[in-house]
Amino acid sequence: MWHLKAGMVAASLVVSSAALSDELKITVLYSQPQNSQEFDNYYYAKHMPMVYAVKQIKKVEIARPGPGPSGSPPPYYLVTELWFENPEVFKSVAATPEWKAIAADVANFAPTDKVTILVSAVEPKK
Repeated sequence: MWHLKAGMVAASLVVSSAALSDELKITVLYSQPQNSQEFDNYYYAKHMPMVYAVKQIKKVEIARPGPGPSGSPPPYYLVTELWFENPEVFKSVAATPEWKAIAADVANFAPTDKVTILVSAVEPKK
C-alpha cells in the first residue's frame, strides 16, 4: 500500500513539475528506529545495493541529522536523497519492477508509518 501511494504521488508530481525543473529529487526521511544496529545492517547490506543498481539515479546522498540548535534530538534518524536527471527519467524508473521492489523493501527495515517521502522538483539557479 505504501509504495503504491508513494508511486501515485510521485507520478502526479512528475506530470506537474516537468515544466518547472530539469532535475527531480526523492527525499526519504526515516524516523528513529527501534533498533538502530538492525536498521543500519539491513539498510546498508540489502536495501542500498538495490538502490545503487538503478543506473538512472544521477546522485545518492545519505545523511544523519544531528541535534537541533537547542540541542534537541533530531526528528529523523537518516535522510536519503536520490537525484534524477529529469522527471521523465524518474517516471520511467518508477514503472520498473526493480523500483517497485525497492519501494516494497522499505517495510523490511523501517515501519512505513515512520517513513516520509518527498518528491521535489529542483528549481534552477536564478
